[in-house]
Amino acid sequence: MRLSGAHRTPARRTVSAVIAAGAVLGLAGTSVGTASAVAPAHPARPDSPVIGGTEKPVGSYPFMAALLAKGRGNPHDRQFCGGSLLDPYVVMTAAHCVVDTRPKQLETVVGRTVLSKRNQGHLRNVTDIVVHPRYARGQEAYDIAFLMLDKPVTGTAPVNLPTAGTDALIRPGSKATVIGWGNTDTEVPDYPDRLRAVDVPVVSHIECKASYPGYDKKVNVCAGVEGRDSCQGDSGGPMFRKLPGRRGVYQTGIVSYGDGCAAQGAPGVYTYTGSAKLWDTLSESAAGRKVKRLLGR
Repeated sequence: MRLSGAHRTPARRTVSAVIAAGAVLGLAGTSVGTASAVAPAHPARPDSPVIGGTEKPVGSYPFMAALLAKGRGNPHDRQFCGGSLLDPYVVMTAAHCVVDTRPKQLETVVGRTVLSKRNQGHLRNVTDIVVHPRYARGQEAYDIAFLMLDKPVTGTAPVNLPTAGTDALIRPGSKATVIGWGNTDTEVPDYPDRLRAVDVPVVSHIECKASYPGYDKKVNVCAGVEGRDSCQGDSGGPMFRKLPGRRGVYQTGIVSYGDGCAAQGAPGVYTYTGSAKLWDTLSESAAGRKVKRLLGR
């Protein structure tokens, strides 16, 4: 997946192509839908897909969403972050993907496996962007945002979330899956058109803190090992698990940042979707309270 950056300033896993797209569309310097956000301190990472992953068949992960800069070009070239269907009207992504962006400047497609295949999935306009209020005030650990869609995505099961305040699904050593269209090569950036997936081990909070001094175990979780990781272009996408006897998937993380991609001792950092603190503090803004009511949380 798409990651880069120095150890002390780990970079967000966004696609560098969005910088060029943003220049054309005027993304820089605009306001976020319902929150006054600040730009993240971590620089955007150059383009690249899931490291160590494999291509997936069409329809493998119908809840997966791609964030696209609005325009007429090839969707593969306009994709800059991932997301997941959380409700028929809501796509969940990373805050750093959409901070300082207006809803009319992007669109999202849910259920598409090959980005360039316009006949796949459900294309939706975005009517509002809700950034976590703490991220908007500069607390980068709260890297989560919600895109409100103009029409519902029907016939597709949204992701499930862990019970707030629990940690059973992020036991160190357990395996989770990450999917995205991010960079697949740490030497020569290569962004795939087809969705890829990789299984990664969850890393303990102690080990992650050793790699990232600013890591917040209350709202973050780490995963990855040398050769298997997310990378640039995977930002905002889901990390999830399938549980025996249960339908659908449980999303445990949102791709956030990391030091390079798939490097030894530098796992990827994810916003933990089971964090009680993450959801409790979402109520600190009126827009956040609206999202919680909509989701029944």
